Amino acid sequence: MVTEKTGMHYTIVSFSADDSKRMDIARHIRKAVFCEEQGVSAEDEWDGKDHICEHFLIESGNTAVGTARVRPYGPSIYKVERVAVLKHLRSQGAGKAIMDYILNHLSNSGTIVLNAQTQVEEFYLRLGFAREGSVFEEAGITHVHMIWRQ
Repeated sequence: MVTEKTGMHYTIVSFSADDSKRMDIARHIRKAVFCEEQGVSAEDEWDGKDHICEHFLIESGNTAVGTARVRPYGPSIYKVERVAVLKHLRSQGAGKAIMDYILNHLSNSGTIVLNAQTQVEEFYLRLGFAREGSVFEEAGITHVHMIWRQ
């Protein structure tokens, strides 16, 4: 899929954890965003669940700028996780593009949920997610559980 936003062309690729080349790129982005920038521990970030997830990379030209994963979370429930865009490339539409792709990809599959960092809750609200429950802490960062209201 190719999408255009603010003059940028993005390609989004779906892959499994068996694709070691793409997984290395996704891990590099996650490490930069979550571990280095946000201080999430390696233990929290590398939770051992990558092998059961569908992964996504968003690329601009030949450069990967972001990643996400989707994990089966229950019968007909899918949890979007590890949504990350490199800091110097944010606010250029990549986050919205990858989320739009994932939501379209899963739209007829069941319920879609995520735990949003409170600092980006508004972003997910604009995508059609609704807040469920109270604020909680995960990996030292405040989050809120959200569900997609198609």
